[in-house]
Amino acid sequence: MARLLVTGGAGYIGSHVVLDLLLQGHEVVVLDDLSAGHPLALVRVAELAGRAARFVHADLADLGRVVPALEGVDAVLHLAAKKAVPESMAAPELYFRNNVGALCTFLEAMEHAGVRRIVYSSSAAVYGPQPDAPITEDAALSPESPYGLTKAHGEQMLHWMCARRGWAAVSLRYFNPVGAHTSGRIGQPHEDAAALVPRALAALLPGGRALTVFGTDWPTPDGTCLRDFIHIDDLGRAHRLALDALTPGVHAVYNVGTGRPHSVREVLSACLRVTGRAVPAHDGPRRDGDMARATADPSRFREATGFVAAGGLDAMVESAWRWTEANPRGYGPR
Repeated sequence: MARLLVTGGAGYIGSHVVLDLLLQGHEVVVLDDLSAGHPLALVRVAELAGRAARFVHADLADLGRVVPALEGVDAVLHLAAKKAVPESMAAPELYFRNNVGALCTFLEAMEHAGVRRIVYSSSAAVYGPQPDAPITEDAALSPESPYGLTKAHGEQMLHWMCARRGWAAVSLRYFNPVGAHTSGRIGQPHEDAAALVPRALAALLPGGRALTVFGTDWPTPDGTCLRDFIHIDDLGRAHRLALDALTPGVHAVYNVGTGRPHSVREVLSACLRVTGRAVPAHDGPRRDGDMARATADPSRFREATGFVAAGGLDAMVESAWRWTEANPRGYGPR
């Protein structure tokens, strides 16, 4: 059992990671500034796990709080970041400061504390449009958004920390996390979400706004974007397995997805099957920074750790709907 620090652990992905780690017996410290996360998420995680993580309310750049939080830590799982592509297109400077600048300070604090093992939350956005599908980790990086660029920079920084400081690092390139914990107790508040499924399900709530389908003229079979969706519970487990792949002096990069693409129209059909109601939607123009398709080749991570994503699309939507119905206002005010 290890003592693990999870940055951004009160957020959507982070809370599921923390729950998985606690259930496996690890001691967990959560560091979060609550700009996107919610304290109630950690309360519910403690209820589900039967024990709590220690919480440190701090910004990554607050060394007075960060350095003590790193004391005795065996490894870091770094998820704290701004992550909305449209927002990054509108305000790139926010993403440079939060995702790159604060990370620089945090890595320096880790080195000072002698904590040199890290699992890094990266993104398929580092790839940009690719001529081949599915995408392998060897594909050239060509991010088309400031968000994707910041994630690529984070990976490069870890490469050099491994090469010059002997760190052990794993970067996980996510492909569209979806869903909620099967209990419906923790999930993704739709009011904070830019992702497709929470926005689609929010449209079914009383007073919900119709979903905008961003682009119907993409070069795909039905004209809408194709994405590789992965169940959030699978993604939480992937972080734990990535800890076993940490090797001193090595920065390993892995795709985390299913390898099975689904279009926006297919997701809306899944919402109809699960809820029995058609999502009110209208067609709109493409968004800046979007890609026609993004599908993972997850074989490298499977070979390294044995990881196989278990949740299918309907299971993802069903768990998300259970959370949405039970928590129509998310976690409430912070």
